[in-house]
Amino acid sequence: MFVSGYVMAASLVITSGPSESANSNYEATTSITWWTQASVGLSSIPTAVPTALSSTVGTPTVLAAVGQAYMINTGTANDVNHYYKFTEATTAVANTEIELVFTVSTAVVPVITIMTVFVETQAVIPGSAQTFTLDYDLGNAGAGSITLNSVQQVSQLCSAVGTCP
Repeated sequence: MFVSGYVMAASLVITSGPSESANSNYEATTSITWWTQASVGLSSIPTAVPTALSSTVGTPTVLAAVGQAYMINTGTANDVNHYYKFTEATTAVANTEIELVFTVSTAVVPVITIMTVFVETQAVIPGSAQTFTLDYDLGNAGAGSITLNSVQQVSQLCSAVGTCP
């Protein structure tokens, strides 16, 4: 869960709480030891907007052999970005689908957005740990105030490709 109480820029306000932490990686019964949330934070959407992740169970986005960025929602270059960095360990299970659910609360009167995306590990797991950045576009700070109240993400291991919680 991301919560904070400071102003990042003139038109971005973060509300409710003292700090941000990277401890919101949960799984229904046990943690996914080879898929860990390394960090979360704020930045800008890159000029070369990353590829969008699949929102369809059964047709997950297969992770690249090397760490790269992906969009959770539709992205626009230079918009305010809330990112999540995940590390895939060398102990990952090949061809395994993960369901990731992101809940984002924005606006002074909270508006809750829930995005579910699906990723799949590679057929051949990389020989070294890889970090993947998942970007969520919060909007254009120059177009008006962005109020970010909180974010949460839950990672759940699917029992088979196309069969997710």
